[in-house]
Amino acid sequence: MKINGIVLLALFSFSYTAQSEVYKHVDKSGNVTYSNAPLKDAQKLNLPPLTVMPRTNLELETRTSTPSVDRNKGRRGIVEKMISDETKILEDKKKEYNDGEPERIGNERNYQRYLDRVQRLKNEIALHEENIRTLKIELQDLGSPN
Repeated sequence: MKINGIVLLALFSFSYTAQSEVYKHVDKSGNVTYSNAPLKDAQKLNLPPLTVMPRTNLELETRTSTPSVDRNKGRRGIVEKMISDETKILEDKKKEYNDGEPERIGNERNYQRYLDRVQRLKNEIALHEENIRTLKIELQDLGSPN
């Protein structure tokens, strides 16, 4: 009980008050604005002082003593799933690309539309290959599974 009294006394001695002037302004439409800067026709409010208490060592110890969660395990699973998804999309795009000669579809009577789709597929393949490469690097950075 004596320790609680000492801690309580220490907390009160370290607390301090913070005070700032607050102004209330009501415009012609009835909108209320509170500010720390005086506005034209603003009314100064007399508020009770605000007591601010510093963080105690006990709070810091409680916060830092919680066990850390191994986030790499969950992250590893997410990255592996992303690699799997990207690989499936890449396979589908490569199949559609057909080594640079995809089959023409009905709305591609205009040859330029066909060429645009071929280029788009080529760009998408490069993008998914880069995504897979980047995800594999991230997977290596996470280390081996435990």
